[in-house]
Amino acid sequence: MITKEETSIREKIFNQMGGFVVFNINHVSHMFARKANRDLAKSGVSLQLEQLPVLFVVNCSSDGLLSQQDIANILQRDKSGIQRSIRTLERDGYLRISADDSDRRKNLIGLTPAGKMIIEKIIQTAKELDDEVTNQLTPEEVTSLLRILKKVSVLVEN
Repeated sequence: MITKEETSIREKIFNQMGGFVVFNINHVSHMFARKANRDLAKSGVSLQLEQLPVLFVVNCSSDGLLSQQDIANILQRDKSGIQRSIRTLERDGYLRISADDSDRRKNLIGLTPAGKMIIEKIIQTAKELDDEVTNQLTPEEVTSLLRILKKVSVLVEN
C-alpha cells in the first residue's frame, strides 16, 4: 500500500519533472518493464525484460553464433552486463557457450532448443501487452506514437 508520504513525494517529483520528455519516456519505460516482467512471470517465463535483447540478438544472427563482444556492441551495452545476462541465460538452459575454434580467447553464444522455444512465448506475451495498450489508442495515435518514438530515438542516438 502506498503511503500519503510516498504519494506526496511522487507528486512533487512529477511537478518538477513531468514537463520533461526524458522524464516521461523513462517513467513509461520503467512502468512497461515492470508490467512486462509480471506478464512474463504469469505466462511461465522466468526471464526479466532486461535479458530478452540478448536472446533476440543471438536469434537474429545469420549463423546463430555471436561473441559476447558482438552482442555488447549490437546492444550498445557494456560487456560485463552482457556477460551476466549470458551466464544467467546459460544457467537457465536458453543459451550455450562454446569456445571459438579460430580464437580461443573468444566465447561464442548460441541458442539452445529451449531458447528458441522461449522466444516464441516471449513474442506472444509482448504482443498481448502491446495489444492491451494499443487497443486503448486510435490507429492514428499508434502511428504517431511510433513515428515520434523513432524520431526521438534517432535524435538521442546521434
